[in-house]
Amino acid sequence: MSETDYKWLPHLEGAVPKAGQGKRISTYTLALEGWRRGIRLRFYCVTDEENKLKLRYSLKYKEKEHHFALSMGDKVTDQAFDICDDKDLTKKYLEKADVPVPKGEKFSSDATDEEILEYANSLGYPLVLKPVSANGGKGVFANIQNEEYLKEAIPYVRNELGYEEVIIETHIPGEKEFRVIVLNNRVLGAMHRIPANVVGDGKQTIRELIASKNAFRKQNPHLTSRMINIDKEVIYMVEEAGYTLESVLEEGKRIFLRVQSNLSNGGDSVDVTNDLSPELRDIAIKATKAIPGLAQSGVDILVNDEDGSGVVIEVNSRPGLGGHLFPMEGTPRDFAKEFIDFYFPETADFERSTLYFDFNSIIAPLKSRSVNMVEVALAPAGKIYGKKYSVSGQVQGVGFRKWIKNEALKRGLHGFAKNEADGTVSIVVVSDNKKKVNKFKKYCTKGPELAEVVDITEQEWTKPIRLGFRVMTDANLKLGDFSDLSMSEYKKIAKEYHKILNSTSWKVTEPIRNTKDTIKKLVKK
Repeated sequence: MSETDYKWLPHLEGAVPKAGQGKRISTYTLALEGWRRGIRLRFYCVTDEENKLKLRYSLKYKEKEHHFALSMGDKVTDQAFDICDDKDLTKKYLEKADVPVPKGEKFSSDATDEEILEYANSLGYPLVLKPVSANGGKGVFANIQNEEYLKEAIPYVRNELGYEEVIIETHIPGEKEFRVIVLNNRVLGAMHRIPANVVGDGKQTIRELIASKNAFRKQNPHLTSRMINIDKEVIYMVEEAGYTLESVLEEGKRIFLRVQSNLSNGGDSVDVTNDLSPELRDIAIKATKAIPGLAQSGVDILVNDEDGSGVVIEVNSRPGLGGHLFPMEGTPRDFAKEFIDFYFPETADFERSTLYFDFNSIIAPLKSRSVNMVEVALAPAGKIYGKKYSVSGQVQGVGFRKWIKNEALKRGLHGFAKNEADGTVSIVVVSDNKKKVNKFKKYCTKGPELAEVVDITEQEWTKPIRLGFRVMTDANLKLGDFSDLSMSEYKKIAKEYHKILNSTSWKVTEPIRNTKDTIKKLVKK
């Protein structure tokens, strides 16, 4: 895989700050979609029974207001949430509605391990053991082939992990697991979740392939914190396939590193919306309708490879949108727009701003509990216009970027100024006022007193821009080269570096420094 394999929705490219990545991707992208339409946005926190903070947000347009937790809006009733939170209760509702589900039973905390084992043996192998209430595949053991393995898994899940209530059910043959998103009785799309895996190239060891795969995952805003961690399960799966971590995997050979397909454990997300059969679509809609008050859902379906039939293994009231917005393979789906259209249909045709907000600074005071609520300034209404100005001349090391920032802020422009490696300065400005954007060119040709602008070029800018105006990190200095330094030490070096660049001796000796023979002699010394 390479960076070019990823295809992003243009309005989200580069628009997801670090704080909005990973587990907060649904929260951020839904909030962003509403905010970009001019809907008022507020973030706040609630505490759970363990006094842990849970981030929540509200969107309000005119007199209508809705509250959200991750991707779940308040059109999902408390009853629906409670049913989906209990896997056994979910199963009962599905069975009553004739939705296909695996056979199995729930065992309470009072049940003994021996009773669970006895039932499992009567049901027959292979089996699945899973907690009644857990997220992200925690404590789930699938495709258990024998009693010996189950004997070890039961006490591990109930005692070590603390999930005393468990479910035993039949394992469905087939390797496909689909997450189908349903909204207002309509299927939006589907994702095939593939367990963590690597594909050989005939050169790298399995350990190196895992590292390469993780590097690729880090480029994905949804997967930045969801790496393939080498643990006992991974080592076991590698050994079961007849290899070790130091084995060079044959070109084109794929081996699976986990049984479960959860993305949080290193699984792959592949968009399969166009491949979803009418039968599977009907199952997903029927499963959602089976639960009263469930306006939206993520239905997990195990699909039999042989005949294409499916059984529902879980219904989620808070379906993660990240795997659909940022799939590892296939077409990204703009489900954030679909969800906001559902809650605020009167804004469906509104012009979407290309601005985005600094989520990191917004949630910082909430996490520190210094405030209870943060309201994001309203996004400018209407179409956003942008220009990129590339300025050359004596424009670095003379306070040019800081001067530009002040001028941009005076005029209410958003964007950034950045030093480039070739000695130029790139300036991007955007606004809902086209004249202001175009007029700003004259300020770029001027600059502070010490600056001397020789040339300026311009081009249209349509990519997302963060709210406000900022000075970007100097491209001539690579922070990675000073990774062992503290920030204060780094800033001191950067200051001295710019002092040298602007010194008379440095400018006078430029022809000498550019002579290759001189450089070679210096290197030898």
